[in-house]
Amino acid sequence: MEKLYAQALWNLLQNGEKPKEAVAKVHAALQARGRASLIQAVGRAFERLAIREAQRNRSVLVIARASDEARARKESGAHESEIRIDPTLIGGWQLFDKGEMRDESWKSALLTIYNASTRT
Repeated sequence: MEKLYAQALWNLLQNGEKPKEAVAKVHAALQARGRASLIQAVGRAFERLAIREAQRNRSVLVIARASDEARARKESGAHESEIRIDPTLIGGWQLFDKGEMRDESWKSALLTIYNASTRT
């Protein structure tokens, strides 16, 4: 339930509503429906939504080792992306860009082989 109110608050803000007025409208809607106690849960849900939306607009290239950076940037075409290192990838890279993920890691290839070989 709180996710719906958080999304409504997000939509109000995206449509140019001032933050104070948008929060007041959502709070009034909660009170009118007898759900004023949800306001803190709506705040937490809104925070999670804002973080997710902020992540959606970022470009992150995840590599297994720092020495893989040049090759990963060349293969992915992600020359302006933020770099993160995740040794669990074993090798290769993952690109998170505009809410989509492109996985060229050895980990995913090895997991695919493992799952196919153990399925009977």
